[in-house]
Amino acid sequence: YTQLRNIIESRLKVVLPEDLGSSLMDGVVLCHLANHIRPRSVASIHVPSPAVPKLSMAKCRRNVENFLDACRKIGVPASETRSLVSVTTQTPPPAWQIWDVIGSSLVHVLCLVLLFIAYSWIELT
Repeated sequence: YTQLRNIIESRLKVVLPEDLGSSLMDGVVLCHLANHIRPRSVASIHVPSPAVPKLSMAKCRRNVENFLDACRKIGVPASETRSLVSVTTQTPPPAWQIWDVIGSSLVHVLCLVLLFIAYSWIELT
């Protein structure tokens, strides 16, 4: 996860919290990363504000769905994102458990996206 953290932080010029999974759960960083890779691949990102510092589950879910749509636009095979789609569309277990699953799934999908992009970049050069 250290290499993944370094890639995200250097590309987006941000410092992520210690717990990488929890910092990806609301989908904001993922959407910004997708837009960094392919500008405007995520048209709308729900972000926290000073008035409402925590996003609702619906907005977090929408961000994650937007990220997955962007992954498809970028060319990540649907089979690589399917596990996260099933997690986000089922009736959730207790909140603490779903966030653990989503956090680890997002890290997994993000790793796959970065590997796919690195591979594609090598193919282009």
